[in-house]
Amino acid sequence: MNAIIGAMRQVAANPSLRRVAAGWLASIAAEWTFVVALLVIAHEFGGVVGVAVVTTARMLPAALLAPALAALADRHPRARVLVGVHAARAVCIGLAAAAQAAGVPALIVAAAVAEGIVAALNRPTTLALQPELSRSPGELIAANAVTSSGEAIGVLVGPALGGVLMALSGATLAMAVGAAGFVVAALAVRPLNAPAAARPASVSGPADRSAAAYTDLLRYPAAGLVLALFTAQTLVRGAFTVLLVAASVELLGLGRSGLGFLTAAQGAGAVAGAVLAFGLVGGRRLAVTFSICLALWGLPIALIGAVPAVAFAFGGLAVIGAANALLDVAGFTLMLRSVPNVLRGRLFGVLEALVGLSVTLGSLAAPLLVVILGLPTALVAVGLLLPTLALLTSVWVARTQAATAVPDRELALVRGISLFAPLSLAAQERLAAAMQPLRVAAGEAIVVEGEPGEAYFIIAAGRVEVTRGGARLRELGPGEAFGETALLRDVPRTATVRAIEPAELRRLDRVDFLDAVLGTPASASEAHHVAEAHLAH
Repeated sequence: MNAIIGAMRQVAANPSLRRVAAGWLASIAAEWTFVVALLVIAHEFGGVVGVAVVTTARMLPAALLAPALAALADRHPRARVLVGVHAARAVCIGLAAAAQAAGVPALIVAAAVAEGIVAALNRPTTLALQPELSRSPGELIAANAVTSSGEAIGVLVGPALGGVLMALSGATLAMAVGAAGFVVAALAVRPLNAPAAARPASVSGPADRSAAAYTDLLRYPAAGLVLALFTAQTLVRGAFTVLLVAASVELLGLGRSGLGFLTAAQGAGAVAGAVLAFGLVGGRRLAVTFSICLALWGLPIALIGAVPAVAFAFGGLAVIGAANALLDVAGFTLMLRSVPNVLRGRLFGVLEALVGLSVTLGSLAAPLLVVILGLPTALVAVGLLLPTLALLTSVWVARTQAATAVPDRELALVRGISLFAPLSLAAQERLAAAMQPLRVAAGEAIVVEGEPGEAYFIIAAGRVEVTRGGARLRELGPGEAFGETALLRDVPRTATVRAIEPAELRRLDRVDFLDAVLGTPASASEAHHVAEAHLAH
C-alpha cells in the first residue's frame, strides 16, 4: 500500500504526467468501446472469418507504417503529436459511427483502417514522452505504473460500456461514445508543455526512416529481446481476440454482448495487476516479473479451452488482465532504460509495427486453427506458446535489467548535483551519456585560475583542493562538482583546483553543460545561485 501511495504521489506532484495519464485512460476506454462494437458487427457479417478480416484491415496498414510514422513524429514536439493523435482518432471513429447509422459497411472499415493508422502513434508518443516529463528513474517507473493502471481501468470501462450500449441501443451509439472519449483525451493533454528533447538527425524518406528504426535497435539487444517477446505475446493476443469472439457466442453461449463483458473481466484483472505493479517502483524485480507474467498471459487461454465453463472463462480473463498490466510496466520500463531518449519514439514505433503484424498474423491463423483443431483445442495450442517461451528465455531476460543505455553510476552522479536536480530524467540521461572519464594524479592541476573555462567536472572518487590567489578555500570529494562559474558567467577560471590524491572525475564539455542547465528556468536559477554562492565564498 505504501508503494502505491508513494507512486501516486510522485505522479500527482507532476502536473504534466497527470495530464498524460488522464489522456491515456480516456483514449484506452474510448478505443475499447469502439473495438467491441466493430468486432461484434464483423462477427454478425462474417463470423470468425469476418472478425479476422476486419482486425487485419485495421492493424496491418498501421503495422507497415508505424516505424516511419514514429520516426517522423520524433521530429516534432511529442506533446503536440499526442494532441493530434487523439483528435484524429475522434474524427475517424465519428465517421465510422455515421457510416453505421447510414448502413455503409465499407465506410466503417475505411474509417477503422484510418483510425488504426493514427493509433499506431498513441503508445510510442505517450511512452517516449514520459521520460521527458519524469524527474527520476523512480518517477518514470511510477508513471509507467500509473499508465498501466489507466490502461487497466480503460480496458474495464470501455468494453463494459460498449457491451451495455450494444445491448441497449446498438453499434452507432457505442461508436459515437468512443469518438467523444477521444475528444476528452485530446482536451486532457492540450495544455501539455514538454521540455525540448534532442531529436535524431533527419533522414530522407519513409523507407529510410523505417530502416533506420530497425537498424538502431541492433545496437541494443536487451531492448530487442523484450521487443521480440512482446511480439510473441501480441501474436497470441491476435489469435485469442478472434477465438474469444467465437468462444463467447459458440462455446460459452453469452450472445452478442458477451464479448464486451468478457473483455471487461480482463480489464478488472488488469486493475488488480496495476495495483500490484506499483510494487515494481523500486525497479529490482522487473525482469523476473516480466517472465512470470508472460507465462501467465498464455496459461489461462489453454485452461479455458480445456475447461469451457463461463465462470472459469471470466476468471481466466481476469488473470490475463492482471498479467498484462504487470507485463507492460516491467517490459516497457526495461526497454525505456535500455535505449537513449532520442531513439525511444522509434523503439515504440517498431513495437507498434510488430504488434500490428503479429496481431494480424494471429488473427488470420485463428480461423485455420479452428478448422484444423476445433475451437477448444485451438485455445489450448495458442495458450501454451507463451509459457514455453517464458521458460526458454527467462535467463536472458534476467540479464536485460543491467543493460541500461546510461550506466547507473554516471546517472547517479548527475542526479546528485543540485544544478541538475530540476531537469527531467531524459535530460539527466543525456548529460550522463555525454560525460567523459578523467583520471588525475595527486598534485595535478585540473583547472587553473585565470585560464579560460571549457568544461565542468564531477568528482567520482578522490579529493581535490580549491585555491584562489594561493589561499586555500575548501576541499571537495566524491559527489561534488566544480567549474560552473566560468561557464555561466563567461569569465576566466576564478580558482585553481588541484588533486590532493589520485582522483577519478567526469568531464562535461561547456556546450553540453550550458544546454542542460540553461534549458529550463528552474535549473538556470539553481545554476546561477550556486555560482553566486561560490563567488561570495
